[in-house]
Amino acid sequence: MRALRYLLLLLFVVSSVIVASSVPRQRRQIDLTLSAEHDDKDDETELALEAIAGLWQSADSRTKVDGSASLVHRTMGGTQSGMGGNTKYQARIHLHHDYKPHAYPS
Repeated sequence: MRALRYLLLLLFVVSSVIVASSVPRQRRQIDLTLSAEHDDKDDETELALEAIAGLWQSADSRTKVDGSASLVHRTMGGTQSGMGGNTKYQARIHLHHDYKPHAYPS
């Protein structure tokens, strides 16, 4: 399972490099979200980091490619009890195309 995660991450990085190298470099906005949550009742803590960016857009802005990556780490039972936590990685590529032709004035 761990090998599959690394393979998917490697595939994401390589495809991003290929897409980025085929077009001229542009300034991009990357949205970063960091959150932390703790529940005293269940003695559970969760830390999350997410990055979202527009990767590519066609000249007429009808086709767009966006990407996001997130990391969530959850610990249960506190550090003194010896229980570990789990970490979840996720990456997404979103392709959007507007099929409607632009209305031309008559």
